[in-house]
Order: sequence, then structure tokens, then C-alpha cells
Amino acid sequence: MPVVKVRDFSVCMKKIITLSCFSLSFLALLSIFGSQTACQKGTTDCPVVITVKDSNSNPVSGATVKLYAPHGQVEGNGTTNSSGKCNFDFTLPAIFNVAVAKGLALNDTLKGSGIIQLSIGQSVSTTIIIK
Repeated sequence: MPVVKVRDFSVCMKKIITLSCFSLSFLALLSIFGSQTACQKGTTDCPVVITVKDSNSNPVSGATVKLYAPHGQVEGNGTTNSSGKCNFDFTLPAIFNVAVAKGLALNDTLKGSGIIQLSIGQSVSTTIIIK
């Protein structure tokens, strides 16, 4: 039976530990950067559907929908379709205030508001009632 020298054994163990640490570090970095870049490739990872209805629960077409950050920066503008829906596509999660307006006459505008939270890989929808 061959004799293993203590010095050779300790050198071998150091190499194994070093390689194991490197592998774990690489896997950790891969999981961190892999999850962040998946949402930044321009794909539609955070879709949003805003539905606008009047006080009688009828869909409102032609309403203006604005999504903006809590500090006021507008992140999205749109207009509802004949079903009262307005779609947005975002690539990063966020929390947005929602403001909706529909002008009926010169000084007669219906308004509504809400808040939405976007999540990666999840479609978010909300209904805003305008009065």
C-alpha cells in the first residue's frame, strides 16, 4: 500500500477547497446576474393592463391613461380601446401611480386613479373607475 505524505495531502486539500470556493462563487454570480439580465433583454417581462370603467361598470373607450412614478416622472401614456383597456409593456419591476381622465365636454372631465406594482414574469391588471 502506497504511503501518502502529509504535505502532499494538505496541498491536495487546499486545491480542492480553492476550486470548490471558485465554483460556488461563479454559480452565485451567475444566478445574480442571470436573473437581472433576463429582465433587461428587451423582453416583455412585466406586462400591465389597465381597464377603465364608468360608475355603471361600462367600459370607457378613449380615456387617457398615465402611469407615473411616485416622484412624478411619467413612465407611460396610453388611450383605452373600445373594450376600455390600455396595455403597457415594461422590462423592469416598479410601482406606479395610475391617473385616468376622460373629457366629455369643455369643463366636464371624468377622472380616476390607483396604484399598481409590477412583478417580473407576472401580468398585472387593475380596473380604474372614473367619476
